[in-house]
Amino acid sequence: MNFQNPTFLWALLLLAIPLIIHLFNFRRYKKVLFSNVAMLKEIQTESRKTRQIRKWLILAARMLALAALVLAFARPYIPQGGLQNGRQLISLFLDNSQSMSAEGENGQLFENAKNTAREILQNLPPDAEIQIVDNALSPFSNRTFTPANATKIVDDLDIDFHPNDLNSVVQKARNKFVSEGYASHHVFGISDFQNGATMQENRVDSGVNMHLLRTTPVALQNLSIDSVWLEEPIVRPGVPVKLNVKIVNNGDQSVESSTVVLSINGVQQGVESFGISAKAVEVLSLSFTSTQTGWINGEVSLTDVPVTFDNNYFFTLEIKPSISVLQIGKRAPELNKIFEGDEIFTLKQVQEGSVDYGQFNAYDFIILNELKEIGSGLTEQLRQFAEKGGIVAIIPSDNPTQYKALSTLGVATYGKLATKEISITPNNLKQPFIRDVYTRIPQNVILPKINKCYDLKMGAAQPILTLKDNQVVLARARISNGSIFQFAMPLDAAYSNIAAHELFVVTMLKMAFSKMEKQRLAYPLFHKEPIAINAINGAEQSLRLRLGEQSILVESANSRGCLRFWLNEEINSAGIYSLGSSVNKALGKIALNYSRVESKQRFASDSELKKQYVGASVSIDNASSAVIKNATNSLSSGKPLWKVFIILCLIFLLIEILLLRFLKS
Repeated sequence: MNFQNPTFLWALLLLAIPLIIHLFNFRRYKKVLFSNVAMLKEIQTESRKTRQIRKWLILAARMLALAALVLAFARPYIPQGGLQNGRQLISLFLDNSQSMSAEGENGQLFENAKNTAREILQNLPPDAEIQIVDNALSPFSNRTFTPANATKIVDDLDIDFHPNDLNSVVQKARNKFVSEGYASHHVFGISDFQNGATMQENRVDSGVNMHLLRTTPVALQNLSIDSVWLEEPIVRPGVPVKLNVKIVNNGDQSVESSTVVLSINGVQQGVESFGISAKAVEVLSLSFTSTQTGWINGEVSLTDVPVTFDNNYFFTLEIKPSISVLQIGKRAPELNKIFEGDEIFTLKQVQEGSVDYGQFNAYDFIILNELKEIGSGLTEQLRQFAEKGGIVAIIPSDNPTQYKALSTLGVATYGKLATKEISITPNNLKQPFIRDVYTRIPQNVILPKINKCYDLKMGAAQPILTLKDNQVVLARARISNGSIFQFAMPLDAAYSNIAAHELFVVTMLKMAFSKMEKQRLAYPLFHKEPIAINAINGAEQSLRLRLGEQSILVESANSRGCLRFWLNEEINSAGIYSLGSSVNKALGKIALNYSRVESKQRFASDSELKKQYVGASVSIDNASSAVIKNATNSLSSGKPLWKVFIILCLIFLLIEILLLRFLKS
């Protein structure tokens, strides 16, 4: 038998008080002599013996009653079999995600959850070992605390930007349990149990007891700005920029009227009113005009309570004066007609032997037109250019056998020349690369005719344009953030009439705009993939993100001349960050937003939670006082005996009363 409050056993010393009173309660008797003393001596002897037995029995009953009462307050229990040293870990998870800012029956869900956590801690033994875990898996979750110190941590917790991930919490608690060799483990989870991701089965140790206490909002009501994207990839100064804004009503009630506000560089540029049905999605169109080039700071906002973290969406956009095109090799009038005379493009032409590889980063689109040879040096430069997001188009010469170095890129390689005299199939107009060019695909369209072309051995490349016999005449190979396009024939009329067809203009423009399409407006705070920096010298190694007075060093790496960086856990606020080097050189901007996972207000059912944690003992209930009391009393330390000792105390008191009533001296 063990005790949860062993210090209370010091009260057993009080048993000495009735014993001392009994032992030192001396009474003096006065003898009176008279006749027939023999009979009186016999009666006196018998009465004195009976009286002493009665007193000892009453003393024993009183002392046993007092002892039973003291033991009851010491909260005795019988440990379960198999416990090693009796140590048990109590892991308390308090969900402090953004969805907990919703309103419950008794106020904000998060404040209700903190009150529940305090009540649990108050019902635990004062020497209990408690692990506090939040969504951020904060450093304090690596330690254990007494209930008093754990209560202080709960008091200091606030709503955090990390979304609810119960799997990570359980894994964190399990690691603590296993690494320190506890005998038993209880996990208390207080959450709304948002189910943002697909529920997956997780096998948990059979010795784990999970008490999941659910707190739910009284009404599902939340508008969120899900995402923002450009309607057209081309952004120029002085030309209206059209934005699409996706609004989601995650609640059960329709919203008759609300407004979305667009701000550019801190100045309001537009307001759009809208109404939206319950569980519906609305895409709004907003626009603004910037007369300046460079980076702009954008923000789309709406007013909605009580969940407010998803009411703002930050984005950044780089407006370039033009798209820089570099043409290397033979001068082609067909290309000049497309890229010259249009302010969208800046075209530069160089001869095959006059290429400055160091200036490749200054261009968005590079065209290799009928080069006699593509060697290993140029191939490596093209690789680095494409990895940074650059676009390359290769128009072969009449002898592409000197292009063997391209095979190291994983692109298509050139084979034998084949005579075709077949036109391009109309099905190509339905392919993703081209279909968005046409609002309506024309009927009976006449497409270019190919007289002869080289066989393209595709490798990892994908077909863009094919003939009616499935021969590929334009292929695309993706290399990291960029692409390399390859034609199967020169532009000479002896090979085809494609250069005189509008399809050639369309495909070349799509290639030129491909890099602009990759411009990403924003990232989530939890973005795990590396973010590539295009407009930067690859030699830079130390990068910092700055927001106001906050300056955070980020991890970066240089790979093949392309600099990439990763977000870290220190970045915990949404906003627009300036990217700079260690010498305060401005390199760009990046917009970070809170994850929208917590916006959906889809909660896991009891059956889903139980299926998720196979092997563990899982109980799911509301966070009432009765449930908390029952859960804390049924800890795996063993069977409580305090009620037994209370009953024994009453029995001994009853025995004392009976002795006093019926046992005469």
